Amino acid sequence: MPRSILIPAMSQPSPSDQPQPKIRKRRRKRRRSRALAQIRSFQKADWKRALGGLKQSVPGLGVSLAFHVVVLFTLTWIVFQSSEQTIAPLELGWSTIVESDAQEPAETPEIVQPIVIPSISMNKNSEASQSTVQTPAEAPTTPKNQQTKPSLNLVDVSNSLRLRKQKRGEADGTGQGAKKGTGREAIQDGLRWIVKQQETDGRWRLNGDYADAGTIETDTGATALALLALLGDGQTHIDGDYQTEVRKGLEWLRQTQRANGDFFDIEEQGREAHFYSHAQATIAYCEALALTEDESLRGPAEKGVQFLIDSQNQLLGGWKYRPLNDDGIGDLSVTGWALMALHSARMANINVDLNTFALAERFLDSVQERPSTPAFYKYRPDFPVNGPQRLSMTAEGLLCRQWLGWPKDHLPMQVGAQFLNNQQNTPEWKPNRRNVYAWYYTAQTLHNLGDKNWEQWFQHTLPLIVKGQTSGGRDKGSWHPLRPLGAPHERSREAGRLYLTVMCVLILETPYRHAPLYE
Repeated sequence: MPRSILIPAMSQPSPSDQPQPKIRKRRRKRRRSRALAQIRSFQKADWKRALGGLKQSVPGLGVSLAFHVVVLFTLTWIVFQSSEQTIAPLELGWSTIVESDAQEPAETPEIVQPIVIPSISMNKNSEASQSTVQTPAEAPTTPKNQQTKPSLNLVDVSNSLRLRKQKRGEADGTGQGAKKGTGREAIQDGLRWIVKQQETDGRWRLNGDYADAGTIETDTGATALALLALLGDGQTHIDGDYQTEVRKGLEWLRQTQRANGDFFDIEEQGREAHFYSHAQATIAYCEALALTEDESLRGPAEKGVQFLIDSQNQLLGGWKYRPLNDDGIGDLSVTGWALMALHSARMANINVDLNTFALAERFLDSVQERPSTPAFYKYRPDFPVNGPQRLSMTAEGLLCRQWLGWPKDHLPMQVGAQFLNNQQNTPEWKPNRRNVYAWYYTAQTLHNLGDKNWEQWFQHTLPLIVKGQTSGGRDKGSWHPLRPLGAPHERSREAGRLYLTVMCVLILETPYRHAPLYE
């Protein structure tokens, strides 16, 4: 019989204590149902809260979306407009700030190498002086309503100074010349005041010993300006009422001139007055030579002209405050005076390489406001258009174009002339509106055209200038630089009473200072 296996007794639940299988299933089902119901309840509440929040947020989201769309559109428009036109730094034509010795780092446009043209004598009787040469710069693209760009064709200057040698009784252009209160009397009073300011050694000073002198230091510039006003009236060292004063001024410039031809009286390089002053002194010598045919003046005049030629950017064609290398950027304000000096050199029968004028025309192409807008000009090729400078730069650019052969009826010339004489640019002797620098170029440009634009402009401007002249006291005949304070680009605050007086006299002399180019 098998041996019994003894197993320890264990406590076992009674059948009644154990849940039955069906009961357990029902309990699990109820628990799942309750859990699912709770989950659905939570989800439904979350959706209600989410939808409610979304409904409340819709107006705000719409406003935010609209705001951001407007901001994005505005920024896009600003970026587009800034690529077209922004405000440029002020023209600093008469400041004494010294430039760095390094050339300016501004980018330069890619331009083909200039055409090399043999040296040609600008003799008054030389047919070569009227030869036509195509400019080396590419002609700008023009709209259909604009004419093809004219070729380089230097104007005839053989009789440009003839009116100075004649009786100057109609300086105001109205036939009333010698009567009281007209331009002629104002010119005479202005010249008398200018002569009184001359130093004993023959020089004039912008910051001299007289009321409201300027702060700019350049005796070359002051002397040259004074001589231009005297020569503009036909006063020379051989003929006229101020022979001694003109002779002493010319002699002082001769003694100041350096071996390289530079007339500037300060050795420090980079002063902004440098090439203004040198160009003005060169003009004075060339005009004196052309008016008198005194060959003793030819040497200094030719050296002054050659220094200008040597200082031109030989790739881009402009002039600036120092002799320029190929990477130096010129400006139209300085370039205009340099071109006027070379234009005056032709009057004195001084040889100028025609390539110098071709390069200058290339520079003028680069300072058009846009390649397709040759009627309007800006200060520098690498600067954006500057509204306050538009009048002076356009007048100066168009005058340069006239010297280089643009016809009178060339459409951009006509468009530019209308701009110079429109209502917005009408001269006013008021604070921040007087701008004799711009009027000086406007007068010459319109006078060359000789149409109704010139007549309207001068008949309006002459009485303004005459009325602004000091009528009594030690400063009788001069103009006050601060009453009113002119536009910033006029520069009378810095250049002072002598500068403003000379500029006003030069404007009044316009009818006979140069004969109209298109006669």
